Amino acid sequence: MKKTQKFTNARLNAIQALYAAEFKNKSVEQIIYDFLNAKVGTQVLSEDVKGNETFITIAQADAELFTNLVKTVKEKKEQIDEIILNSFSKDWDKDRIEILLQNILRTGIAEFFIHPDLDSPIIINEYVDITRSFYDGAEVRLVNAVLDKFSQTIRS
Repeated sequence: MKKTQKFTNARLNAIQALYAAEFKNKSVEQIIYDFLNAKVGTQVLSEDVKGNETFITIAQADAELFTNLVKTVKEKKEQIDEIILNSFSKDWDKDRIEILLQNILRTGIAEFFIHPDLDSPIIINEYVDITRSFYDGAEVRLVNAVLDKFSQTIRS
């Protein structure tokens, strides 16, 4: 497996772990442990055009990137949420954004903190592609716009 695929999988797993954390009363350490030890996050449910459901095994992920993303989002959650909120007009309510989309944005912004040397388009493209796996509308443009705006701010 290519190293880039392991990084992509780490990003996706981090988003899934953070999403799960919204609904479970577990510590960051426990969530990371569960994902790294294949207790959760090893399969996703897929549905074909006929409505048949099957489980697909998720390929390996880069454990270091996964861990760093989850920890950074948890440690800097207030700061990251403020960055997201500042991307919108003053009267925008963050709670209007679905939890999954919030966690895609949070994880993308966290990666800018983790990898200040990585080219912005690489990070943005990864999260836009991940967003496309869940959404096909305005959400994709939203992720692109928020991450692009933040990258210009942090890298200027």
